[in-house]
Amino acid sequence: MKKILLAGVALLAIAGTVQARDLVVAQSSDLRSNNPGVNRDGNTDGVILHIVEGLVGYTNSGEVKPLLAKSFETSEDGLTYTFKLRDGVKFHNGKVLTAEDVVWNWTRYLKPETKWTCLNDFVEGGAAPVAGVKAIDPSTVEIKLTKPSAVFLGLMSRPGCGYTGILSPDSVTADGSFDKPVGTGPFMWDEWKKSEYIRLAKFNDYQSPENDGKPDGMVGSKRPLVDGVKFMVIPDASTVKAGLESGVLDTAEISPDLIPEFQNSDKMQLIVARNNGKNLFYFQTRDKVLSNPGVRRAMAMALDLDQLVAAASNGTGEANGSMVSQDSVYFNETQKKRLPYDLEAAKKELDAAGYKGEPISIIANKRGNVPSYPAAIMAQAMMQQIGLNVQIEVLDYATQVDRRRSGNYQVISQSVAPRLDPALMYSFYVGNKDKNASLMWDNPKAIELMNAAYAEADQAKRQAIFDEFHELMLQEMPGIFLYDMVDVWGASKSLKGVPVWQSNTRLWEVSLEN
Repeated sequence: MKKILLAGVALLAIAGTVQARDLVVAQSSDLRSNNPGVNRDGNTDGVILHIVEGLVGYTNSGEVKPLLAKSFETSEDGLTYTFKLRDGVKFHNGKVLTAEDVVWNWTRYLKPETKWTCLNDFVEGGAAPVAGVKAIDPSTVEIKLTKPSAVFLGLMSRPGCGYTGILSPDSVTADGSFDKPVGTGPFMWDEWKKSEYIRLAKFNDYQSPENDGKPDGMVGSKRPLVDGVKFMVIPDASTVKAGLESGVLDTAEISPDLIPEFQNSDKMQLIVARNNGKNLFYFQTRDKVLSNPGVRRAMAMALDLDQLVAAASNGTGEANGSMVSQDSVYFNETQKKRLPYDLEAAKKELDAAGYKGEPISIIANKRGNVPSYPAAIMAQAMMQQIGLNVQIEVLDYATQVDRRRSGNYQVISQSVAPRLDPALMYSFYVGNKDKNASLMWDNPKAIELMNAAYAEADQAKRQAIFDEFHELMLQEMPGIFLYDMVDVWGASKSLKGVPVWQSNTRLWEVSLEN
């Protein structure tokens, strides 16, 4: 009863704060900071996405295209990037964007005292070390690197970097402390009532980048179609559901177990959007049992992957055994390959590997928005059919993360947030395990291929690298990739458009019918 009363109070509070034609969305936690790329998390990134823009941004397919820039060129040696800015772009304070503003922002980001999350990527020793940034003329910016980097533009575009958003210098006070984000995005900072809500107002002078009239990642049509957006802080899932049912909330992420209810509702709609994140079984390749690739291959061949994915995703996912997302420009016929579902062949692999019934533990968590536990339960049943002694250990999410980071596990059923460039996705799994125990795979050839993908800018040559990497992964099976993550959202029937992209709330090109 107490929980129901609290939910009712929360919804009344929401109803009392909504302004005319605001789009109201729930999120599970408050902002950590309104300073882009500084003291951030996923919910923070989703709010900042609406306020700031970088020189470039990601498309749906993971390509990087101009955003505040109207074009960019790269020198033959890969060390110099020249960006031509779009004409007449305005900050939320009415001032026109210039090349000097870009220089001011990069200078600020590269100062250690700013505490930018992505600083280490852009200093010496990082993936894309920046040697200098200068304005060539009022609409042209030059950025020089100390070594070629195929991921420079992609790193700039990441949510975790605050999108390397270009802010007006008026965002900081006279003493250099941060005040509020004055960006160029379709919505502008309005009000933050901590632990309750964040409101952004429509920016009436917003100009979309050149587009075909459709939203496309961060760079397509970006019209703000409502007067404002209100991000309500509602950690309780039952309160979120009640808000959607009553119409007080316009949209929110929901638990997958609510899919049938929303599919069959007269008042609500279900929104399912695939993203580039991964659901997988993460193997400890230095474990006494799992260090044998034959055991790992047998585990993969014991899985009826299509059946497992259908059940674990409530019918919303599609099996994908590649580290590369199905929506990526780099997903091709080679990336579609996976080991066959073949119980007899799996048993032979186990015999050849000398497996003697040693226990194998899968660590899972029971968070409702990820398939960690249901995927583990189904995998256990399937693997037992070939004689694998599989057990499940259920931990809270924080402890599960700690175990992975320390390397203290055999198998972890987990989900990994989107990274749109495959090379950046690889870096979460591949590398020196002596230096970083959280990594999954330290095969020297895999590390060589990952490093090559970081340096090679030519798309065709990168494709060849990614294809060779996938073939090697099928031989060694350092983990089992199940399917690309799926965002499951509920919304009122009056909402038009898709309010989520790559697990971030994205509310431009989204409207409300009266």
